Amino acid sequence: MLDKSLIGRESEPVVHDVEKGAIRRFAEALGDPNPIYVDEEAARAAGYPALVAPPTFAAALIVNERFRSSLELGTRVLLHSEQLFDYGRPILAGDRITVKTRVADVQDRAGASGPMDILVLEDEGRDAQGALAFRAREVFVLRRG
Repeated sequence: MLDKSLIGRESEPVVHDVEKGAIRRFAEALGDPNPIYVDEEAARAAGYPALVAPPTFAAALIVNERFRSSLELGTRVLLHSEQLFDYGRPILAGDRITVKTRVADVQDRAGASGPMDILVLEDEGRDAQGALAFRAREVFVLRRG
């Protein structure tokens, strides 16, 4: 069972430099044909100063394995069950985004295959000026074994 004392634990800030190539590769992997993700002229014509990251690009910025390891989740079966994003502004090539992760909740639930833990992580990404770029909320189901 996950310890409820984890609630409120925060990661150290992690800084990400958003690169054009990463945005292009992400958009290509999605199969999204929107030119503002891959063509700088198209992004400028649409009113942006640089390539725009697809909306789910923030998922590439929130993976903090060091923090997750510190939670001592062990080798249990983990299911990523839900993810929500809230944006303060578009993420652009050239941005420097600082991300912090926080344990928002830990719950104990009964499942069809036995007891399980629910872990809720919240991430916040801020730009170099401190303005909110995004908030994310991830829900994980951990089966006890």
